[in-house]
Amino acid sequence: MVLFLKKEEVRLHTRWKYFSEDELRCKGTGEIHMDESFMSKLDELRDKLKQPMSISSGYRSEAHNIAIGGSKKSAHLKGCAVDVVCSGHKAFEIIRLALELGFTGIGVKQNGVHEKRFIHIDTMPRKSITSPRPWIWSYK
Repeated sequence: MVLFLKKEEVRLHTRWKYFSEDELRCKGTGEIHMDESFMSKLDELRDKLKQPMSISSGYRSEAHNIAIGGSKKSAHLKGCAVDVVCSGHKAFEIIRLALELGFTGIGVKQNGVHEKRFIHIDTMPRKSITSPRPWIWSYK
């Protein structure tokens, strides 16, 4: 008997339950340095969501972050952030679960072309009174 699997179904030797290293790698360098406690929380969110999550951005190297115009203090640089491609009710559910599970940063991009809409979630800590957490923002 021969078993055929789609590429997205093959997740041999992965560290996480729902996410492959390939989808979380820096798009510029191929590096991956995801925070393990963040990934545990992300797996828990995915488990509660009960549907696939497409990641458009995971870890970012400093050079790639600069090249794409990312924030100098981006949580992607620390491996504790992802951008999830979604819109509508799925976006609402991701935000609801992220708040319930204690994610501390939520960015909302829900305008423009549907394929480019996303929710950013992260677990950056509060560092001072000028960087409050939890925090929610929208992108232009």
